[in-house]
Amino acid sequence: MRKLLHLAGLMLLGTAAYGQGLVSGKVLDKQTRQPVPYASVAVLGSAAGTTSNAEGEFVLTLKGLPAKLVVSQLSYGRDTVAVAAAGALGAIALAPAPVTLPAVEMGSYTAELLRKAYRELQRSYPTKRYGQAFYRQVTYLDGTPTEVQEMLWHAKAGNAGLEGTALAQARYAEQKKALLNYKNFSYFTKEFNIYSTQGDTARKGAILSPTTTEFYTLRLVGLTQSGGQNLAEVAFVGKPAFNPQHVQGALIIDTDTYQILRFKVGIDREMRSNNPTFKFKEGRMEYEIVFRPTATGAVLDHLTTTHTVAMGRLLKPDVQLKASALAYFYDWQATPPAGLTYAAPNGKESDIAAVKQAAYDPVFWRDNPVVKRTSLEEEIIRAFEQQKSFGTMLTN
Repeated sequence: MRKLLHLAGLMLLGTAAYGQGLVSGKVLDKQTRQPVPYASVAVLGSAAGTTSNAEGEFVLTLKGLPAKLVVSQLSYGRDTVAVAAAGALGAIALAPAPVTLPAVEMGSYTAELLRKAYRELQRSYPTKRYGQAFYRQVTYLDGTPTEVQEMLWHAKAGNAGLEGTALAQARYAEQKKALLNYKNFSYFTKEFNIYSTQGDTARKGAILSPTTTEFYTLRLVGLTQSGGQNLAEVAFVGKPAFNPQHVQGALIIDTDTYQILRFKVGIDREMRSNNPTFKFKEGRMEYEIVFRPTATGAVLDHLTTTHTVAMGRLLKPDVQLKASALAYFYDWQATPPAGLTYAAPNGKESDIAAVKQAAYDPVFWRDNPVVKRTSLEEEIIRAFEQQKSFGTMLTN
């Protein structure tokens, strides 16, 4: 299982498949030269495309060459890249969009933006979509990966988050004799929504409500233009009397359509263990949910969930525990497929129990275009399978 240590930083999300027309690249910030994570890479004149991973890397199969790729990310200008032949494209640099502040009274402008965004959520909330979600979770103890979990869900969602899932495929690997793992970490991804039909401002992330300014202090970070969109970034923090969990974050709003395109929030969240010798402290949950704009309302693109906590032990040094998950959504349709039942989030379920019940299909994981990886990653996966340590949970 030592090979697991190399896995977390290598995973690559994209619609890759080996064969003619395979291209790869890396999206960077033009000024800082740092990776731009989860940038959109679309094929001009086609519905095909992918998203860069956390390191800005992407792999994509083009059905025809030559072709043009449109690379974009919120708060950046977009770039069009001509592709004449398959192979490595190298670095694609996106210039940060200039930030300005409007010549208006900031408080009233920002509050009005959020009121309009809330009304847009109300308007388009009844529109539901049905598609697929690829979920990957990695758990770390003191920076060392100890478990990797992957699922493919059939997904039902609205303009505020996931509403139900049905498990299609799953697999799991763990480092033997790890101190602990998460029973149901995917629940935090499934249950996170930015809007409640009841306007319940006591829920985390419910900054979108009729009474936002009663509970949050707002700050307009600035206005930008990105790919023809006019965007506003608003930072928020819970007011002291309302904020024992130190809720704070930011959101990006399209100022023409008032659709929420990105929502980031952090909240204190401790965890409990059935082991009385462990004591957890300084727990923090971070969410980032990104939407793609459409004429009928925003649609989920991806959602990241990260939990960090210090685990105290009797007469031993603290251990830093971290779980990081990414859910990537694709193939959204307006009508549900026949015969599927979507389960609502359930905090009492067990991820590992679900993995055990799913028949492990190595051909699916090898050939599915959404989860295809680089050759090095494929080598690591094969090593797991040869050791019978990657698949459904095994006791040996």
